[in-house]
Amino acid sequence: MSRRCHSGGFTLLELVVVLVLMSLAAALVVPRLPAMQESRLRASARQLSAQLRYLDERAVTGKIPYILRINLDEQKIDVVSKTATGDEAPPDDPYLQRSPLQEGVIIRDLRTERLGTVSEGTVRIAYGPGGLSELLLIHLAIPGGSSLTVQALPVSGIVRIAEGYLEEIR
Repeated sequence: MSRRCHSGGFTLLELVVVLVLMSLAAALVVPRLPAMQESRLRASARQLSAQLRYLDERAVTGKIPYILRINLDEQKIDVVSKTATGDEAPPDDPYLQRSPLQEGVIIRDLRTERLGTVSEGTVRIAYGPGGLSELLLIHLAIPGGSSLTVQALPVSGIVRIAEGYLEEIR
């Protein structure tokens, strides 16, 4: 009589089957990664656009001065309100407390009439009782990929999203 000894390992056939299944899964997922980054870029641009419109509306209708702070070094956007004493405080509106940027989306730079193109540091954009007082272009991008330009027009409250990197309003 012969005895078979089981060592408790995997057979070559089992390993090949697992590798084939993992390869098929990777072949389905990997091509979608750039599309996911692209959708995050578009979602960030839409969220930022909506937040800028809302901020303009709140400043005008509530006669409340706000400051949009864009920190290009830390890749953060936040909003503070100006109190009657001139101090800055977080806004009471939860929508203005959210960050519009999704993971993997960067602020390449921004452009205003007053400052020109700025790519580092913190920029403070005033929203007063008349709304946004100067043209604002914010360039969003995904690293090594495409760009979108968020255009905020003064006085009118109009905010648009344009494909690519625009130096001026079109």
